[in-house]
Amino acid sequence: MGFGFTYDVQLDTEQPFIVELDLNQTNYQTLSGAITLNLERSESFKVATIAIHGHIGAMIKSGSVDQELVRDNLVEVTVDLVAANDTNGSGTIELEAGEQFIPFRIDLPHPGDLPPTLINKLDTPYIDWKYEIHATLRRNYFFSSTRVVKHDLILRRPIGPTSDNDLTSSMDRPGQYRSKLTAPGHLVLGQDRLLAKAELKARGKEFVIKEVDCAIIQLEDIDYVTKNASIEGQTCVINSSRLVSSIHLVTNDEADMDFGRFKPIEFDLRVDNHQLIPTERGLGWLNISHVLRYTVHFMDVNQPALISELPLYVGNEVISSCECATVVPKSSTGRLLEHLHISGAEDHCLHHEKEGTPEPEP
Repeated sequence: MGFGFTYDVQLDTEQPFIVELDLNQTNYQTLSGAITLNLERSESFKVATIAIHGHIGAMIKSGSVDQELVRDNLVEVTVDLVAANDTNGSGTIELEAGEQFIPFRIDLPHPGDLPPTLINKLDTPYIDWKYEIHATLRRNYFFSSTRVVKHDLILRRPIGPTSDNDLTSSMDRPGQYRSKLTAPGHLVLGQDRLLAKAELKARGKEFVIKEVDCAIIQLEDIDYVTKNASIEGQTCVINSSRLVSSIHLVTNDEADMDFGRFKPIEFDLRVDNHQLIPTERGLGWLNISHVLRYTVHFMDVNQPALISELPLYVGNEVISSCECATVVPKSSTGRLLEHLHISGAEDHCLHHEKEGTPEPEP
């Protein structure tokens, strides 16, 4: 026996289920959309809700060795659509056969405090978070089953670059060497390469350059303080850096004093978008930054390598819904996300027995 209807969630955003957070709104940001239904016959619904759930999980040291998984709510808001659409006081929503819509508006509280998604690419198994939007329906007859449809919700924080101009890093030591790196200061997700160039000049035989290399480094700094009452105030601290591009190495095979002097060295860096995360700042406890690291090595092993870094802004302008759904390989210790329970999400298709609207676990 079929259920007589199908339904889904439609969110009024430029890209499906991708929300650009309004950082100017301190109290709430209103999202709108509709539950879209295809009904084989007229239906009466006594339960119709739209909800946004967001949880964070952090692995906290509870002793000298033991670790404890702590869950905090990021957002938990539900709107009763029966109450909002019950114009005749029957306590139900009455819909005719065919394609129908139940419109909704739901407030996302404190958008400026919500961490963005895509951070499940973090190179750590110790902290993770996710958001979902749930649409729950139950028809108005005895023993009717509750049905829940859910979608992952992507939240993005629009943080712009400080400058769209090319950046340079220079070092000039009289009688020794001169070095200048020029590169774009702006990179976006989906971009698979970045071009940079270096100008060099050795001013003495002991400063003849052996090789130069360039790469993009991602810095991930987290200092999260848990809000869970049972272990409130404990911290999850992560400070890591990792390579998110190829390392482009250019060698001075002929030990040429004019290496890089008359013809700049060009670096064509291949970007790894499976690891790259947009620049993030302003939350206090979460900072994602990037640098273009450029290193000059000398023929004389007694001369220390010269390391220069340019700040690089990574934007999220070209994220598509397909790219957001990309599965990222798990670390050997597994992902915390597997253990992040979001209320009502344990079975998001159908409940075949009589039951109420899914409730959070105690």
